[in-house]
Amino acid sequence: MKKVISTLSVLLLTLLIAACGSSEKETSNDDQVTDSKNNSEANGSEEKENSSEATGTSVDSDNQEYSISVLDGYELTAEEPNKDLLFNKENEEQSMRIEVYNASEVNMADVTNELVETVKASNSEGNVTEITDNSIVPSGKQIEDVKSYKAEIPDGNNVYGYTFLQDGLGVKLTVFDTAESPAIEDFIKMANTIKIN
Repeated sequence: MKKVISTLSVLLLTLLIAACGSSEKETSNDDQVTDSKNNSEANGSEEKENSSEATGTSVDSDNQEYSISVLDGYELTAEEPNKDLLFNKENEEQSMRIEVYNASEVNMADVTNELVETVKASNSEGNVTEITDNSIVPSGKQIEDVKSYKAEIPDGNNVYGYTFLQDGLGVKLTVFDTAESPAIEDFIKMANTIKIN
Protein backbone atom coordinates (compact mmCIF):
# COMPACT_ATOMS: atom_id res chain seq x y z
CA MET A 1 0.00 0.00 0.00
CA LYS A 2 2.89 2.31 0.79
CA LYS A 3 4.29 1.78 -2.71
CA VAL A 4 0.96 2.69 -4.29
CA ILE A 5 0.64 5.87 -2.25
CA SER A 6 4.23 6.92 -2.99
CA THR A 7 3.84 6.11 -6.70
CA LEU A 8 0.65 8.15 -6.93
CA SER A 9 2.24 10.99 -4.95
CA VAL A 10 5.21 11.11 -7.30
CA LEU A 11 2.88 11.08 -10.31
CA LEU A 12 0.73 13.90 -8.94
CA LEU A 13 3.78 16.00 -8.03
CA THR A 14 5.20 15.43 -11.50
CA LEU A 15 1.97 16.57 -13.11
CA LEU A 16 1.80 19.61 -10.85
CA ILE A 17 5.36 20.60 -11.68
CA ALA A 18 4.77 19.98 -15.39
CA ALA A 19 1.61 22.09 -15.33
CA CYS A 20 3.51 25.04 -13.86
CA GLY A 21 5.86 25.28 -16.84
CA SER A 22 4.81 26.62 -20.18
CA SER A 23 6.68 27.50 -23.31
CA GLU A 24 6.35 29.72 -26.32
CA LYS A 25 5.95 26.53 -28.35
CA GLU A 26 2.45 26.12 -26.89
CA THR A 27 1.28 29.32 -28.57
CA SER A 28 2.51 28.19 -31.96
CA ASN A 29 0.93 24.77 -31.40
CA ASP A 30 -2.50 26.43 -31.15
CA ASP A 31 -2.06 27.72 -34.70
CA GLN A 32 -0.85 24.30 -35.81
CA VAL A 33 -3.90 22.64 -34.24
CA THR A 34 -6.17 24.93 -36.28
CA ASP A 35 -4.23 24.10 -39.43
CA SER A 36 -4.35 20.43 -38.51
CA LYS A 37 -8.13 20.59 -38.11
CA ASN A 38 -8.48 22.19 -41.53
CA ASN A 39 -6.23 19.54 -43.08
CA SER A 40 -8.17 16.84 -41.23
CA GLU A 41 -11.44 17.97 -42.75
CA ALA A 42 -9.90 18.01 -46.24
CA ASN A 43 -8.48 14.51 -45.82
CA GLY A 44 -11.35 13.00 -43.82
CA SER A 45 -11.73 9.78 -45.78
CA GLU A 46 -7.98 9.09 -45.74
CA GLU A 47 -7.82 9.56 -41.96
CA LYS A 48 -10.73 7.20 -41.34
CA GLU A 49 -8.64 4.46 -42.94
CA ASN A 50 -5.84 5.20 -40.46
CA SER A 51 -7.97 5.33 -37.33
CA SER A 52 -5.25 3.57 -35.31
CA GLU A 53 -3.05 6.68 -35.58
CA ALA A 54 -3.60 10.08 -34.02
CA THR A 55 -4.39 12.98 -36.31
CA GLY A 56 -3.32 15.69 -33.90
CA THR A 57 -0.50 18.20 -34.01
CA SER A 58 3.01 16.90 -34.58
CA VAL A 59 5.19 17.91 -31.62
CA ASP A 60 8.96 17.48 -31.25
CA SER A 61 10.16 16.44 -27.83
CA ASP A 62 12.44 19.06 -26.23
CA ASN A 63 13.92 16.30 -24.09
CA GLN A 64 14.46 13.35 -26.46
CA GLU A 65 15.04 12.73 -30.16
CA TYR A 66 11.50 11.96 -31.38
CA SER A 67 8.25 13.55 -32.50
CA ILE A 68 4.67 12.50 -31.76
CA SER A 69 1.21 13.56 -32.95
CA VAL A 70 -0.60 15.00 -29.94
CA LEU A 71 -4.41 15.00 -29.91
CA ASP A 72 -6.43 18.02 -28.80
CA GLY A 73 -6.78 18.10 -25.01
CA TYR A 74 -3.35 16.52 -24.39
CA GLU A 75 0.03 18.09 -23.76
CA LEU A 76 3.61 16.80 -24.05
CA THR A 77 6.12 18.06 -21.50
CA ALA A 78 9.59 17.08 -20.30
CA GLU A 79 9.27 15.13 -17.05
CA GLU A 80 12.95 14.59 -16.27
CA PRO A 81 16.06 13.89 -18.36
CA ASN A 82 15.21 11.33 -21.07
CA LYS A 83 11.58 11.04 -19.96
CA ASP A 84 8.57 12.94 -21.24
CA LEU A 85 5.02 13.04 -19.96
CA LEU A 86 2.01 13.21 -22.25
CA PHE A 87 -1.02 14.07 -20.15
CA ASN A 88 -4.72 14.76 -20.46
CA LYS A 89 -5.31 18.44 -19.67
CA GLU A 90 -8.81 17.62 -18.39
CA ASN A 91 -7.82 14.74 -16.11
CA GLU A 92 -4.37 14.76 -14.48
CA GLU A 93 -4.74 11.09 -13.50
CA GLN A 94 -4.43 10.13 -17.19
CA SER A 95 -0.87 10.30 -18.49
CA MET A 96 1.72 8.46 -20.54
CA ARG A 97 5.43 8.50 -19.66
CA ILE A 98 7.54 8.19 -22.81
CA GLU A 99 11.15 7.01 -22.91
CA VAL A 100 12.99 6.43 -26.18
CA TYR A 101 16.34 4.78 -26.84
CA ASN A 102 18.53 4.26 -29.86
CA ALA A 103 17.45 0.72 -30.82
CA SER A 104 21.00 -0.30 -31.75
CA GLU A 105 22.37 0.78 -28.36
CA VAL A 106 19.91 -0.81 -25.95
CA ASN A 107 18.93 -4.31 -24.89
CA MET A 108 15.14 -4.25 -25.17
CA ALA A 109 14.83 -7.36 -22.99
CA ASP A 110 16.37 -5.36 -20.12
CA VAL A 111 14.09 -2.39 -20.83
CA THR A 112 11.06 -4.72 -20.84
CA ASN A 113 12.10 -6.35 -17.53
CA GLU A 114 12.47 -2.90 -15.96
CA LEU A 115 9.03 -1.95 -17.29
CA VAL A 116 7.40 -5.06 -15.82
CA GLU A 117 8.89 -4.21 -12.41
CA THR A 118 7.55 -0.65 -12.67
CA VAL A 119 4.05 -1.86 -13.55
CA LYS A 120 4.25 -4.47 -10.77
CA ALA A 121 5.15 -1.80 -8.21
CA SER A 122 1.89 0.04 -8.95
CA ASN A 123 -0.16 -2.90 -7.67
CA SER A 124 0.12 -3.83 -4.00
CA GLU A 125 -0.25 -7.52 -4.87
CA GLY A 126 2.26 -7.31 -7.71
CA ASN A 127 -0.21 -8.77 -10.23
CA VAL A 128 0.66 -8.01 -13.84
CA THR A 129 -1.10 -9.51 -16.84
CA GLU A 130 -0.15 -9.52 -20.49
CA ILE A 131 -2.53 -7.47 -22.64
CA THR A 132 -4.42 -9.48 -25.26
CA ASP A 133 -6.87 -6.80 -26.46
CA ASN A 134 -5.27 -5.53 -29.69
CA SER A 135 -7.24 -2.27 -29.56
CA ILE A 136 -5.05 -1.15 -26.66
CA VAL A 137 -1.70 -2.35 -28.03
CA PRO A 138 0.51 -0.16 -30.25
CA SER A 139 0.50 -1.29 -33.88
CA GLY A 140 1.58 0.05 -37.22
CA LYS A 141 3.76 -0.49 -40.25
CA GLN A 142 7.04 0.15 -38.43
CA ILE A 143 6.12 -1.11 -34.95
CA GLU A 144 7.80 -4.40 -34.06
CA ASP A 145 8.40 -6.66 -31.08
CA VAL A 146 5.59 -5.23 -28.92
CA LYS A 147 5.41 -6.31 -25.28
CA SER A 148 2.36 -5.10 -23.36
CA TYR A 149 1.34 -5.41 -19.71
CA LYS A 150 -1.38 -4.20 -17.38
CA ALA A 151 -1.90 -3.91 -13.63
CA GLU A 152 -5.14 -2.93 -11.93
CA ILE A 153 -4.63 -0.55 -9.04
CA PRO A 154 -6.84 -1.13 -5.96
CA ASP A 155 -8.78 2.11 -6.64
CA GLY A 156 -9.99 0.59 -9.93
CA ASN A 157 -7.60 2.51 -12.17
CA ASN A 158 -5.08 0.84 -14.46
CA VAL A 159 -1.39 1.05 -15.25
CA TYR A 160 -0.27 -0.13 -18.68
CA GLY A 161 3.27 -0.77 -19.83
CA TYR A 162 4.60 -1.18 -23.35
CA THR A 163 7.93 -1.70 -25.04
CA PHE A 164 8.45 -1.90 -28.78
CA LEU A 165 10.75 -1.02 -31.64
CA GLN A 166 9.70 1.70 -34.07
CA ASP A 167 11.54 3.72 -36.68
CA GLY A 168 15.01 2.98 -35.25
CA LEU A 169 13.87 3.63 -31.69
CA GLY A 170 13.38 1.43 -28.67
CA VAL A 171 10.24 2.81 -27.00
CA LYS A 172 9.08 2.33 -23.41
CA LEU A 173 5.67 3.65 -22.36
CA THR A 174 4.01 3.68 -18.95
CA VAL A 175 0.36 4.73 -19.08
CA PHE A 176 -1.70 5.71 -16.04
CA ASP A 177 -5.42 5.64 -16.79
CA THR A 178 -8.74 5.86 -14.99
CA ALA A 179 -11.46 3.22 -15.02
CA GLU A 180 -14.06 5.94 -15.44
CA SER A 181 -13.78 7.53 -18.92
CA PRO A 182 -10.58 5.70 -19.92
CA ALA A 183 -8.20 7.38 -22.38
CA ILE A 184 -5.99 4.37 -23.19
CA GLU A 185 -7.12 4.21 -26.83
CA ASP A 186 -6.13 7.88 -27.34
CA PHE A 187 -2.72 7.20 -25.79
CA ILE A 188 -2.22 4.20 -28.11
CA LYS A 189 -3.20 6.25 -31.18
CA MET A 190 -0.62 8.86 -30.21
CA ALA A 191 2.02 6.21 -29.42
CA ASN A 192 1.58 4.80 -32.93
CA THR A 193 2.90 8.10 -34.32
CA ILE A 194 6.25 8.23 -32.48
CA LYS A 195 9.03 8.89 -34.98
CA ILE A 196 12.75 9.52 -34.68
CA ASN A 197 13.94 13.10 -35.32
